[in-house]
Amino acid sequence: MLVSNRLSLILLIFCGVFGAKTDEIKTISVKTGDCVVLHTGVREINREKQILWLFGAEDPDTLIAEIYKLSISIYDTYEGLKDRLQMDQQTGSLTVRNITTSHSGLYMAQIMNSMTTFKRFSVMVYGPVSLPVIESSSQVSECLISDGGFSSAVMCSAENGPEVSLSWFKGKERLNQTSSPDLSVTLSLPLEIKDRNNDVFHCVAANPVSNKTTQFSFQEHCPLNTG
Repeated sequence: MLVSNRLSLILLIFCGVFGAKTDEIKTISVKTGDCVVLHTGVREINREKQILWLFGAEDPDTLIAEIYKLSISIYDTYEGLKDRLQMDQQTGSLTVRNITTSHSGLYMAQIMNSMTTFKRFSVMVYGPVSLPVIESSSQVSECLISDGGFSSAVMCSAENGPEVSLSWFKGKERLNQTSSPDLSVTLSLPLEIKDRNNDVFHCVAANPVSNKTTQFSFQEHCPLNTG
């Protein structure tokens, strides 16, 4: 009942029934397993100050932690989150340890003293990208020489995921790129080469927090004695 009453007060304040100051949402991107610290901006908490932390995948509607009269409470209100939370006794800042993709969402601190202030954080948690695979079997790649001309084609593939892109690079120059909102599909990107030289290419899978690269050597794929 106590948590329910406090949540009702939170919703009233957040909807503008009482005066409140709300900061812009700060976006944070992290990898799974990282430790994330969400700062309240408070230097030191006195006994009269109360800080509530709320969380939700889209809206911060679940009370997960609070400090009041210098006493900290962590609530088991969101699956798998309670044991990962730590609240700073002096500032009320919230630490989320060993964070997972299921803990992506909106975190909000409600800081109550003489006035109410809100701090909001949009936390996006990404898994590591997979290592790109370059297929060079006869079914998907070929080297052709005819009438003095030359062409070669290879295919690079990687597992898809949130905000994952797949790109071909020659040095620092991006040659092409692909991505897809359909996370059930595998990303695939062809590379066509029309000049025989010693260039080395890189296929890169990347998301906002990680990237992995597979190198493609032109000479290994199409040796000089190809005919």
